[in-house]
Amino acid sequence: MKNNKLWKLNALVVTLLALILALSALLGACSSGTTTATSTATSAKPVTLIFSTHEPGQGLYYDGFWKLWIAEIEKRTNGKVKIEAHFNGELAGPPDAWDAVINKTVDISNVHLNNVPDKFPMTDYTAFTTYSLVNYKPSQVMWELYNKYPQMQDELKEVHVMYLGSTYWTSLATTKKPVSTLADWKGMKSVGTGKWQNIRQEKLGCIPVSMGPMDILPSLQTGVVDGGPLGTLVILKDFGWGDFLPYVTHVRMQCIPLLIGMNKSVWNSLPADVQQALDGMREWTLNLHDSFYVNVENKLMPELTAQYKTQFITPTKDELAKWDALDKPVWDDFAASLESKGLPGKAFMADYTALEKKYSSSEYAPK
Repeated sequence: MKNNKLWKLNALVVTLLALILALSALLGACSSGTTTATSTATSAKPVTLIFSTHEPGQGLYYDGFWKLWIAEIEKRTNGKVKIEAHFNGELAGPPDAWDAVINKTVDISNVHLNNVPDKFPMTDYTAFTTYSLVNYKPSQVMWELYNKYPQMQDELKEVHVMYLGSTYWTSLATTKKPVSTLADWKGMKSVGTGKWQNIRQEKLGCIPVSMGPMDILPSLQTGVVDGGPLGTLVILKDFGWGDFLPYVTHVRMQCIPLLIGMNKSVWNSLPADVQQALDGMREWTLNLHDSFYVNVENKLMPELTAQYKTQFITPTKDELAKWDALDKPVWDDFAASLESKGLPGKAFMADYTALEKKYSSSEYAPK
């Protein structure tokens, strides 16, 4: 009887020990799982992407576009991507912006495609604008053309296109006299911004002087040139150029093709959900860019008049019809030059002409 009681007691102790060991193992597994999850969560740090632009890190363009674009990236990726932004050409100036992203000097680059001569022949269409129209959605126009023409897509296949668009309005700004007629153009020395832009200016009677982006300011200040299609009104405000450019012929002269491109290998390294979030921003970015320029142009005209006494001149409808007539053969020559490269120049320019008209407004059209 005594041995039987002892046996039962030992069995009870063994059972209790087994339960304790099992419970300890279970708690250990739970603890280990918690630690692993915590460790994984802690190790999932945001991806930091280096972004470069020659634009300033302050002012109207920064506040109205770049700051919002950067914030939207971080928002849409739920903080998985952080942008380390470098402004004022700190990492790459306008002529080097394309090579910087291709060579992975930076992860993302803002490229003015017209600063890479002969590399992107189809985007050179932005050198052409109908003088008598005001296209309020130039980025939308470019995006529709890009999606329709695989030849245009091929030009940019070395990068992942985050945004492709165009500036809204490049007016003629002058130092010495207002320009409203062909007679005013005659003999004027103007900043030459590219092959096709120069030919168009010559047709109007002026003398284009080709120069790099960094030479424009000193050339204006020293009288080497009398003016030129120098960008949107934003440049007069953000860079203070309104001090020495008192006259603005408020007529659409040309556009600047803009790319925000990511290095291909960097893009391929991103998680699928991050790629989806970034690609999902394109329409938002297009609308932001186009609407920014519309709003800021409306805002700046009275401000520039008050601050710099800027005089805005709009040629008459009949006058601009003369400009368009002189310009038409240059459009045809450009289409022919694309055809000579095996590109669909005629069809492409016909589509562009239709889109330009579709997205134009009469608000600033000549009366």
